[in-house]
Amino acid sequence: MQMSSDQIIECSHHGSQRKAFACQHIAASLSTGLAVGFHWPADSKEPHPEAWCTSCDEARIAAGGDWTSEVEEKLGVTLLCGSCYEAAKQIWAHASAKGQGPTK
Repeated sequence: MQMSSDQIIECSHHGSQRKAFACQHIAASLSTGLAVGFHWPADSKEPHPEAWCTSCDEARIAAGGDWTSEVEEKLGVTLLCGSCYEAAKQIWAHASAKGQGPTK
């Protein structure tokens, strides 16, 4: 993906899209199709709030609920386009509805 402005990126699959950020595990789920969980700040008003998987959430909780440098390293924040973000979220939602994979 190539940045073209502060809020818009050019995705090789979806063209010009709003940028979004997710952990590396959510980004990888786009290739694997495996649900890894999908968490985001409950109070966010963003169309695509920063998201992280269940494993990253468990690491954050184990660190006392904080995003420590060790947890952030595990997170591996990855830039996605809004459509890729929604596709990754749907992988989780579909598996969650079937009772498969992490439910959050």
